[in-house]
Amino acid sequence: MKPQFIDHPDLRPASDLVLAGPLAFAHGLVGQDLLNPKRALAESVEAQTRQIMSNLDALLAPQQLARADVVAVTVWLRDFHRFALRFESVWAECFEPGQRPTRQLVGATGLGRDALVSMDFVIARRGI
Repeated sequence: MKPQFIDHPDLRPASDLVLAGPLAFAHGLVGQDLLNPKRALAESVEAQTRQIMSNLDALLAPQQLARADVVAVTVWLRDFHRFALRFESVWAECFEPGQRPTRQLVGATGLGRDALVSMDFVIARRGI
């Protein structure tokens, strides 16, 4: 099965959603407002995290996928020591208890659009 690339230009600098067999991949999502993609990002890691999750929902829904299908997340924090606890306070809201994907927090010196947080997702495609 050849990979399928689902373009969503409003999510730039994020990559396309890539469907590859039983998995899907979305990398580099930042907290931009999809209704106003050129608007400045929110100033808090909490608000950016919530926006990323909203963007993920919008990206997955047309493929009949949802947050419950996410199996792994890499979270990039621009200032790990400053933002890790603040990110953790929001992370608990992002997934249902008992359905939280495996996750890795990583510090980064710079992210696309000067974001405070960026996320990479691996999604399981049920029934494929």
